[in-house]
Amino acid sequence: MTSQDSLTLSIRRAVTSDVGLAGILLYVPALVVADPEAIAWTDGTRMYFADRHFQLSPEEQVGIVIHEALHVALRHVQRGEALLLREGASYDARCWNIACDAVINNSIGGCHWCKLPKGAWYPENCLASERLKTRPAQLWTAEELYRELKADERQLERLLKRDDGPSGPSSFDLRPSGSGDLSDGVHEQRMETGTWRERLVRAQAGSAPGSILRRLSADVPRPELRWESVLREFMLARLMPLLESSWSRPSRRTLALGGSAVFMEPGTDRQRGIRRAGVVIDTSGSIDDRLLQTFIAEINSLISKTGCEVMLVDCDAAVQQVSLHRTPIRAYTAKGGGGTDFRPGIEALGRVAIDVAVYFTDLLGTFPKNKPSFPFLWAVTNDLAIPFGRKVLLPAHGGL
Repeated sequence: MTSQDSLTLSIRRAVTSDVGLAGILLYVPALVVADPEAIAWTDGTRMYFADRHFQLSPEEQVGIVIHEALHVALRHVQRGEALLLREGASYDARCWNIACDAVINNSIGGCHWCKLPKGAWYPENCLASERLKTRPAQLWTAEELYRELKADERQLERLLKRDDGPSGPSSFDLRPSGSGDLSDGVHEQRMETGTWRERLVRAQAGSAPGSILRRLSADVPRPELRWESVLREFMLARLMPLLESSWSRPSRRTLALGGSAVFMEPGTDRQRGIRRAGVVIDTSGSIDDRLLQTFIAEINSLISKTGCEVMLVDCDAAVQQVSLHRTPIRAYTAKGGGGTDFRPGIEALGRVAIDVAVYFTDLLGTFPKNKPSFPFLWAVTNDLAIPFGRKVLLPAHGGL
C-alpha cells in the first residue's frame, strides 16, 4: 500500500467513525511530502504528511489526520499571525503551537477509535489542576491557554524539555507560509474565518453528543468585527442627538391630512444642547503613529456625523494637553513621552460633563480603583484584562 493510499484510508476511517468530520476533512487538501525529520504539519490551508507519519499505528495516523485538519478548521495559523501582528517581537510561536495542540488534543483524547502518539500536549499537562477545577479543559480557547502559558515561563520551559519529548501532533506543526505582509488580505481572511465557522457549526450538528467536534465549541473561530465599526457603534449610540415631542412642529401625518385633520399630533425635534465625548490618548510613545492618525480620523467622522463636542486629552503619566473640538481635529500632534498612568486622564474627564469616553492605549499602565460614571470604551493594542468598561482590540502595528 502506498503512502497516499494509507492517507486516504485514514481519512475514510475518520469520516465513517464520526460522520461530522466529513464536513471538515473534505475541505482540507492532504499531501504526502518528503521530510525525514517531520511527521505532519499544516500551513493553515493544507496538511502535509511525511514518511514518519506512515510508520505509526493506524489509530495514531487517524488521530494525526484529524489533528492537522482541525488546525486548519480552527484557523490556528491565521490566528497565530494575528497574535504576531499584535505582539510583535514578544510573540512566542512555540507557546502558541503548544496551546493550539492542547485544545485539539483534549477533544481527540477521549476517542476510542483513534489516538495520539506519546508526548502529546494536553490541557492537563499545561495548566495547574486548580485552574482546571474552576474551569474545565473544554472551555479554554487557544488564546487563553497561550496567555496562561506565556505568563508562566517555568511551566512553558518544562513542557519544552519533557523527557518523553513531543512527537507527532505535539511537534511544532504550525508552519505559516511566511509570504507577504501579514496585514495584507485582512478582509479575505475574515471571509474565510466566517466560512470555516459555518462549516464547523454544521459539522458539529452532524456529530454525536460527546464527539470530537462537540468538545471544541469554545475554540470555534469567530469573525472579528473591524475595530472602526465597534468604535462607531459604541460612540454613535451615545452621541446622536435624542428626539423629543414638539408641539411647534406638527407630525407628518397631521400635515398630510391638511384641513381634514380632526386633531393635531405633535412632531419630533432634536433635544437642545451639544453632547460631549471624552477622548484620552496614551502619549507615552507606545502607540504606532499610523494607527494614531487613523484613530483621529474616526473621531473626526464622529464629530461630523453627530455634531458632538470632543474633549481631547493627551496623557502619559500625567495630563499633558487638553483641547475642545466642535469641528474635525486638524494637524494633531501628540504631547507626552513618559510612562503610562490611566488615572490622571480619566480624572480630567470626570471634572466635566461628558456622555461617553474612549481611551486609546496599549493597556500597559496603572488603572484607577473606581470605575467612572460615564460609558467607557478602551481602544487597545494589547489584549489584556480591563477592570471596567468595554474593550475593542486594534492592530498593534498599524496594519489596517
